[in-house]
Amino acid sequence: MKYVAIFHANLNYAFLEPHKYEQVIRASYEVIFDTFAKFPADVKYVFEASGYTIDEMAKRTPDVLAKLRAAIERGQCEFMGAPYSHPIMANIPEEDGLWSNRFSMMSYETHLGFRPLSSWNPECTWMQYVPRTYRDAGYKYLTLDFESYMTCNDKEYGWVERNRAHEMNWGGHLPWYDLDPDCPALHQPFRDIVPGLHGLCRSDRLVGKYVGYFLGRIPLEEFIDNVKQWSGKKDKGATIIIADDAEYTGTTGYFYVKHFRDYSRSFEVDPGAAEKLEALIKGVLTLGELVTFAEACEMEPVEESFFVEDRFAWHRTYADAWANTPEARAWEPLLQELRFDYKNNVQPIAEAPQYADRYKALVGTFWFHMTNSANSDGRWPPPPAVTCPFNRQWVLDEIEATRRALADLKNAIAPQAGELASLVKEREQDDTYGYTVKFTDKDIADVRNLNIYELQHAVFVAFGQYDKPETKAEGLALLQAIFAEFDRRGIRDYVRPAVLQDC
Repeated sequence: MKYVAIFHANLNYAFLEPHKYEQVIRASYEVIFDTFAKFPADVKYVFEASGYTIDEMAKRTPDVLAKLRAAIERGQCEFMGAPYSHPIMANIPEEDGLWSNRFSMMSYETHLGFRPLSSWNPECTWMQYVPRTYRDAGYKYLTLDFESYMTCNDKEYGWVERNRAHEMNWGGHLPWYDLDPDCPALHQPFRDIVPGLHGLCRSDRLVGKYVGYFLGRIPLEEFIDNVKQWSGKKDKGATIIIADDAEYTGTTGYFYVKHFRDYSRSFEVDPGAAEKLEALIKGVLTLGELVTFAEACEMEPVEESFFVEDRFAWHRTYADAWANTPEARAWEPLLQELRFDYKNNVQPIAEAPQYADRYKALVGTFWFHMTNSANSDGRWPPPPAVTCPFNRQWVLDEIEATRRALADLKNAIAPQAGELASLVKEREQDDTYGYTVKFTDKDIADVRNLNIYELQHAVFVAFGQYDKPETKAEGLALLQAIFAEFDRRGIRDYVRPAVLQDC
């Protein structure tokens, strides 16, 4: 079996204060680079970091960043990107998410010399537009969540594992479905989540053991046995065995804050981390080989299309967990007001083709602080825990910087204020397929590749075509194809539409 290890680095982490940045970089990130460097270059790993993290590493520890670049250059490390300041992508608009990904790409190009192809979706939160923000920023591969996918696509699995409580912040104590370890979605990639973007699922069935091992809560043998169990017997595809915070390799991370409310033990250094990691790598290599995420995403894919319902997240919870904290509830109205003001009174002028170059720097400053204002760790953890004063203040400072940037833009565009109404009209877009929802970038006639969300919207498009004499035949043909696809997928016992009963 082939295995993928993704180390998720985030210096915007809750309760990680700047005076500990270098400590964490050296105790965790540098340990990862140095330990893997002891192995041949074909023993591969993935290091993922936000744009903010890479900027801070370049400023504080350029020698460690040089080790990352060296690992990438020798082909041992695949670098994976992420949104700039770790926002919850399902809790911000699509436009904000795209800008956050763009800012990271700029940092990577500056400090690493390239733009990565693989990307990390924080907490795996989902809206149908989330994958577009990665594809449109230039990524080709995206991390996906296995439990979310299975809950939304397998009714027997979902009956057991679906978390029906949106206010529950973690589903770890819920029962587990008796899953066949050879389940294709656990090992094989998905093609064209949106056109041009592929992905592979990580699962809590595996990655939680990584944290337990490095914190000394489980022995290595238990970690390896768990990997072996979930590898299955078919030796087909790849399995993600690590996809969690890199900080747990070398420190206690946020664990004691999260589980014991012990704020004194955040990011304590573990001097034995290098030995633990080396032993883990050797253990995994007895079972198979370590490959990159990109390599795994190019293996033989799952036959079905990828679908997850809106608002889902990893750990069998929902994006609502991050949207319902006191800080999120207090700050989101402020961000909505700033977005509304910008989009209605500034954007039509400042981002108009004829003025875009003139205001590019100011627009970039606005969006940079706007997207940073949605940083998740200034809003986390939820009660009864309390958030870190530094993380809260960081977000508040970004909100204030957004206000200043918006004021600067308003002053700059004042000479063009008279053009606002006409430019607003020019920005109006046509409905997709004459329908009010932009529900897919795919060819809707290619029903085999539509997920269930897209198929359901396509039904409405088809009926709209059927109701018009000039497109009646086209609409009927599309309806026939859609309902034949429902049958193929095992969606049975429905009442067949009257227009199809004689077909």
